[in-house]
Amino acid sequence: MNNKELLHLLSVIVTAYPTVQVSEEMETLWRSMLQDVSYSKAAENLAQHIKTSRYPPTIADIRGNTSPLSVDNLRIQTEERFRLMDGWERNACPRPRLTEGKQHD
Repeated sequence: MNNKELLHLLSVIVTAYPTVQVSEEMETLWRSMLQDVSYSKAAENLAQHIKTSRYPPTIADIRGNTSPLSVDNLRIQTEERFRLMDGWERNACPRPRLTEGKQHD
């Protein structure tokens, strides 16, 4: 995201949340923390935040969910676990049969 795009996001935040005051320190920090985020993704996250929260967004809100626990990553991890479970089931030893309440060795 370039400087002009960042300033636009900050102006939208100030418009939506009039109690927010942008300082040079805030601008510098946000520029540093959002430099690797695309403007379109940041704008999308900001719009969603404004629609759903009465509190001003944080840098993390603007970045979006980039944690390893994002929905896409959880879906991939779940599919992998199901594949592992299927393999374990195929390779498992059969259960011992019970006779008269006792287990055969």
